[in-house]
Amino acid sequence: MNEKHHAPLKKRSSFDTLRMNGFWGVLLVLLAGNVWADAQVAWLRDGKVETRALQGNTTAPDIVPLGSLWKLFVYAYLADTHAHEPDYLVPAVLSEADRYCGAPDETISRDTALARSCAPYFSPARLSITPDAWQRYWQTRTAAAWLQNINQLQPDTRVPLVSLLHALANMQPAAQAEARQALLATSVQGYGREAWTRLGTGIRYKTYSWHDVAGNNIGGAAGWLADGTPFWFGAAGASRSALNTWATALAAALPSPRWQTTHETRCVDVDFFARYPLQSVWQGTAPAPAGHLRGAYRLQFANGNSLNIIAQGDMRLSQNQPPTITGRFGLNDYLARVVDREGNAQQAQAARALAIAARSYVLQNAAFTGGCWHIADASQTQRVSPNPPSDGALAAAWFTDELVLQGVAVRYHQTLAGENQLSWQAAVAQAGEGWDFERMLSYSYPQATLTTLNAQTECHRLIAAETWLTNAAAKWSPKLQREAGFEPLDTPPKICALNNGNPYSDQQRLRIYVRGWRSLNERITLAHEYLHLALRYHPNGADENYIERLARRLVEM
Repeated sequence: MNEKHHAPLKKRSSFDTLRMNGFWGVLLVLLAGNVWADAQVAWLRDGKVETRALQGNTTAPDIVPLGSLWKLFVYAYLADTHAHEPDYLVPAVLSEADRYCGAPDETISRDTALARSCAPYFSPARLSITPDAWQRYWQTRTAAAWLQNINQLQPDTRVPLVSLLHALANMQPAAQAEARQALLATSVQGYGREAWTRLGTGIRYKTYSWHDVAGNNIGGAAGWLADGTPFWFGAAGASRSALNTWATALAAALPSPRWQTTHETRCVDVDFFARYPLQSVWQGTAPAPAGHLRGAYRLQFANGNSLNIIAQGDMRLSQNQPPTITGRFGLNDYLARVVDREGNAQQAQAARALAIAARSYVLQNAAFTGGCWHIADASQTQRVSPNPPSDGALAAAWFTDELVLQGVAVRYHQTLAGENQLSWQAAVAQAGEGWDFERMLSYSYPQATLTTLNAQTECHRLIAAETWLTNAAAKWSPKLQREAGFEPLDTPPKICALNNGNPYSDQQRLRIYVRGWRSLNERITLAHEYLHLALRYHPNGADENYIERLARRLVEM
């Protein structure tokens, strides 16, 4: 069922007993009455469902229509079972359902189908999902009878709200992460595009639209906050209008994410104090031992200055001469540390603008090695706080999750504005005048486009390069079998055209981003990134010198 298609309600035999007992009739009267007059939101945290009315006193209904949310559970099933279903070819003559899938003769992938709410893509019949296989999968993950029954994957199926929230909470972490990534497009380009500047992009949701028994439109969204807290939102009107109308109130009503439980798949390696050599590191009155830093430390610099820091195990001390400190952080954790060091989080809109500028700078300037960006903590790049980030800075980073500027070389400065350069001082003043972060970015980077990391890393495949690598990898295999940690890839990686920045490999999606493959240096680069994938579970996979020497030998042999 698609977002705006309102088919007649169909009877479901599994609910016959309820209807005979009169329960369903009472429920339909409620839905036809005043339940949807106000907007409601509900979420599940610590095993308890909490509800809020965004206006008025009406509480969230106990039973809600599934609407388009059924597609989210099919998506999770496909992701968690590592299915390799065929892409969907949109017919040349569009049906009502196909109108939301794409242009005639367009081929769409699973992620695109979820973001666009393409019902034909997720048809169990098209995907050859049998009722028994579906039931076996969900029996181990939920007690909800409606989710175990593949015949209940219908937009007019009405389900207990508590059960729906638990089903979202029990989705496998990897499947939830994939769904979150796919649903980013829903917020920025899809049904939530009028609301995303107020809701942010850390929240991810699947929209739904349906109608009650009286024919009144109802709609909303369900998904997860940045920390994985599942939520549901419903109001009168279709999903797009409901989100636009209630975005500000919804953002205020939802609970703050618990930052300590957020999980990130993107990471940044930082060389701390790149321009200020350390002399010694102390823990209390004793020199700190090499290894991961946890607790309070005093850093003594060669220039005579000192600094007290708190570490949480994500930084490491090496007792070289001089000593060095490195850190590995999730991307948003890193950006929050940049916000705390280069600005502050007192003006939320200015902090959000700075977070996007800093994220864009990393993407454009940092090296991407071993699955993480690598950058120095320095005034010539970005200064990074060695202390845990403040809640306000984390909120700014996660509110703008995945957002980047494209099309210009991004810079920023504490006080000076310039061409494609944000002034932090000016941004704070603009926030005081009521500007939001999007307006600040448009002012500072008028030629830039605000897009997402996911969109910027969409794969424009280099088919000839894939063919060359597949043939080359087969020739390399006897030699690589002797290398510690080598694991042949089950499927050849996709090779994608790189628009800007340094070549890199995406270890999650088994992709390689390069500019070309025809010259000797380009082929060495391609082999280099292939080795990062084939050795990703071994320490050798993070040894740049080892990888580069091996790649050169393979290509030149």
